[in-house]
Amino acid sequence: MTSSKKLSLLVFALLAATITLHAQLEVTHLILKGQSATGFGAFLHGGFPVSKGNELTLEAGFDYFDPGQSHLILVPLLVGYRYTLDHSGTRWYIEPFGGYSIGGTDIQKVDANGNPEVNSDGSEVDQKIGGPTAGLGLGYIIPSAKWPVNFGLRYEHTFVSGDPSPSLLAFRISWSVLTGRRLSAQ
Repeated sequence: MTSSKKLSLLVFALLAATITLHAQLEVTHLILKGQSATGFGAFLHGGFPVSKGNELTLEAGFDYFDPGQSHLILVPLLVGYRYTLDHSGTRWYIEPFGGYSIGGTDIQKVDANGNPEVNSDGSEVDQKIGGPTAGLGLGYIIPSAKWPVNFGLRYEHTFVSGDPSPSLLAFRISWSVLTGRRLSAQ
């Protein structure tokens, strides 16, 4: 069996085992030393129940920013714990998370004197924006089998060594794809 088939089977098995799956869109504000921009993102967020109303979460996403002449892309891969305050699996929740963000940018790196850094071939050196990531989310999931919509706010910080570390503040809206089935069965 090829590696891609094994990966596809693993992804399918993980998605099949989730009790909740959220297809998410978000508006995100990026804060980076000397830069600030509003961008958009999309996420796939799955939850695995660990206790009544609480779940271990896995998330993969994509954020894009275009501050002025620069471009930034972040791809966070996160693990979290969603704790619903009334243990129902819906309504108010808090979600700490951590993981790793892969990122890229065309913002040129500068030295301590503010001079642009270049490679030995004369090409510019771009800043790094990927690294370990941690944050906290707060939100509300509407307890409805027909409209299980999730509204949330998140703060996320990526720890980058030697370059400015990006922080993100996001407003999310998601449709809880599998939560509706679970709520209608109750």
